Amino acid sequence: MNNFTIKDLQNFEIDISLNSLLLSLIVATICSLVIKYVYKKFSQSINNKENFSNIFVLLAITTTIVITVVKFSLALSLGLVGALSVVRFRAAIKEPEELVYLFLIIAIGLASGAGQLIPAIILTIFAALFIYIQSLLRKKRGIYTDVDILNLECPINSLNEVEKKIIDFFKKEKFTLNLKSMSKENNKIFLTFVISGIDDHNTSELIISEIKKINISELKINLTKGVPIAL
Repeated sequence: MNNFTIKDLQNFEIDISLNSLLLSLIVATICSLVIKYVYKKFSQSINNKENFSNIFVLLAITTTIVITVVKFSLALSLGLVGALSVVRFRAAIKEPEELVYLFLIIAIGLASGAGQLIPAIILTIFAALFIYIQSLLRKKRGIYTDVDILNLECPINSLNEVEKKIIDFFKKEKFTLNLKSMSKENNKIFLTFVISGIDDHNTSELIISEIKKINISELKINLTKGVPIAL
């Protein structure tokens, strides 16, 4: 008959903790991937969805780890509050919808880190269904229409040349182009255009290929199709 020692019991507890942590991380990752897909598919945001949604998984994992570490220690919890109090976030949230998705991802991370995996899964399913049904109702009522969003990033000193060539190109085509937002960060400028009138994939590829002909270094292009916006 084998006798358990205190060391064996400690190793057993460590194994249980590691298994629990891995399970929490897996649930947080899967749930955040689901929300990422929902955001890219149904969000009304006109910003670069790909860049913004790329942080979802990492944010969920980080929140899960932090809550797992501090949930058993009051001292660590207070230390975390003190550490976060000196952090300054300079990147402004351009649209309220983005803030909602961030809170949703953080909530999933909090639930996963606290070991509440069922609430995390239920929250993900409920949020995804709610957003999907809301999107269907909006389209049925004709409140929203699908357009294409063109995001450009270029150096500030090349702005005039980029704008001129884009406007000249769209004047020759049957598309409607509207500048929706413009922001500056360091020495770069970010432009967001709403395009209507694109009816097939080949047309989208034509637009991207024509814009890439602009001989400017550090020019970045992203075209997102089928974004619902208010009429």
